Amino acid sequence: MLDDLRLSLPDVAELAHVRRPVVSVWRRRHADGPRPFPAPVSQRGGSPRFRASDVVDWVEATGLGNNAAFRADVALRAALDDAMGPPDDVALGGLTALLRLKAYVDEPLGTLAPEDVLDLADELDPDDDAVFTEVDALGEHLEMFCTLADLAAGSAYHPGAAVEALLADRFRTGRSRLTRSALAASAVALVADVVGALLLGAASQAGTSDHAPLADPYPGCGDLLAAVLGRDDLLDTPTALVPVGNEHRLVRRRLGAHGWSVRAPRAEGEPALVVTQVPPVGAGPLDDAAVLAMVDDVVLDLAPGQRALVVGPASALVAATSSREAESARSALLRTDRLRAAVLLPAGLVVERPRERVALWVLGDAHPEVPIADRWTMVADLSGVVPVGGRFPRAVVDDLCTDVLAALGTADDVARHAFRFARFVPARHVLASGGSLVAAARPIASGARDDAVAAAVRAGELVALLDAAPRPPLDVRVERGPAAPVRRVPLGALVERGIVRRVPGNRLDVADVRGSGDVPTGEVRVLGVPELCGETEPGERVVDRMTFAARYPAGRLTEPGDVVYTTTPRPAALVDEEGFSVVAWPARVLRLGSREPEDAPGAVGQDGRVVAEVLAPDVAAQARGTRWPSWEVRVVPADQADDVAAALARVRTGEVRARRELAHLAELATTLADGVTTGVVRMRKDGPGS
Repeated sequence: MLDDLRLSLPDVAELAHVRRPVVSVWRRRHADGPRPFPAPVSQRGGSPRFRASDVVDWVEATGLGNNAAFRADVALRAALDDAMGPPDDVALGGLTALLRLKAYVDEPLGTLAPEDVLDLADELDPDDDAVFTEVDALGEHLEMFCTLADLAAGSAYHPGAAVEALLADRFRTGRSRLTRSALAASAVALVADVVGALLLGAASQAGTSDHAPLADPYPGCGDLLAAVLGRDDLLDTPTALVPVGNEHRLVRRRLGAHGWSVRAPRAEGEPALVVTQVPPVGAGPLDDAAVLAMVDDVVLDLAPGQRALVVGPASALVAATSSREAESARSALLRTDRLRAAVLLPAGLVVERPRERVALWVLGDAHPEVPIADRWTMVADLSGVVPVGGRFPRAVVDDLCTDVLAALGTADDVARHAFRFARFVPARHVLASGGSLVAAARPIASGARDDAVAAAVRAGELVALLDAAPRPPLDVRVERGPAAPVRRVPLGALVERGIVRRVPGNRLDVADVRGSGDVPTGEVRVLGVPELCGETEPGERVVDRMTFAARYPAGRLTEPGDVVYTTTPRPAALVDEEGFSVVAWPARVLRLGSREPEDAPGAVGQDGRVVAEVLAPDVAAQARGTRWPSWEVRVVPADQADDVAAALARVRTGEVRARRELAHLAELATTLADGVTTGVVRMRKDGPGS
């Protein structure tokens, strides 16, 4: 099978979990020697193609790449792309069915006779709701696919993880049935976080640790259900209610492969938290009236006390309606008083339609005691929040979840909560105008809250911190000296002479980089483009030390005094005085060395030295687009080098201290303004302070 599969260089990079240029480096560095990179066996569109079996043998022999399951992943791609094998849909359906079967039995499927595998499928799925037809359709290929299922489950450590890996490849293969209307990973993660908050809130309100099952009337391929059920910290016995039907067979196999309970709803209104997307994954775009009709079906099926989260096009859920039919449908939904919160999300969250905006609706109990004229909903606008690294910022998610939980309460609950994102919208305003829910939102008139004196305590801490902050003298002494020509040397010449060494950065998986508050111990500071360009303070991003050592055995740390720099998106640099940091590519390191053992680092002859504290601003001052060998950097007189380096280091320390003080002042201003206006902070009459 692998002999017949041809891989391009981008294919090799994707399967080996490295960036595309890395494979070109492998090919160049290992062109000769006892174990050369495989030679291409064909060309397509001017690009070389390599025999998959040759590449697999080479990667396993050299130990390169970041994918321990490289052979298994290549084999799965070979099976699904094999022109001589079963059709694509049959291959994917059969492989996911066998993985579902592996979660049911202990022995390897490859050791069983094909008829025994069919008997097991019939035993697991006597009503043929998800598995039997797909296994039977493999026909003569069944034995080979059983071996593949064993290989995939073993390499992924679990059948469910193997199914997730298969579905992650759907965008490459262009399976429109699995990609149409699919949400980006950041949107799916946000939905899972909000649903998790709803589950915890409902359990807390009921005074129990048990959580209601999840229900999805339009599950598609199960992206939302899999994201929520996969949260180990949330559900002890994950259960999903999924309708029976041919269009729901894949989601049943997907969830079942994880070992989660999947069943059809026993009756209308069965206690469950509904989470769904309209239109579902696999369906094409729908007009606003059709979307609202599907949402209306969800609302009609909600029993008292039942909650639901719906993801759909913003044009139907929160924007100005596109037609009278859609306006009438949304007005009818608003009159039910079941819409507790609506959240507008940024563009770019629908993979195949990046310009489309989506929105969330959170549905809950109506308030029959509230007159129709006084009914309300909460609207949050997150259209300006950009996901970073495939996730929304943690603080944004946490605050949105607390806003949503408060919106599900009574009018008194809303009045007591200080909302960060949500705004109060009287239903009568929207019904009268038929316009955008976001445009109709207005600030809540009263937002008193009780935060257990946290705001007052924090304000006092900030005042004490600012008042007591030491400001040591810079201790920089200067005197007038004779003017002299500025000596400049091209950086390329310094590198050629060994005075400066260029050290590449580390290609980190974004999933391994965390905020400094997310890694409790053993963290290593990450320096990259955000730190160099001033978007993030050094030390805010870290990587776990053990994770870095395990996943990046060839990883490099900085040394004290290294200059970390980047040319993208513009030249920028800083001096890493402490050292022992991880430099994230495309950032690199300039390290001062010496040609002779007796020379000081950066020595340029007897009368000059390159000083890191001068080299960094020289690099940052270069014109965008110029090549680094032509950069001219200044040389400091040798007898002044140590003194100027120490003085500039103290100046930079003072600059960092001043920026930190400015941040504390800004936080104090915000804390005082928010605290006083919400009533949790009062200014003392007898003097300054809080």
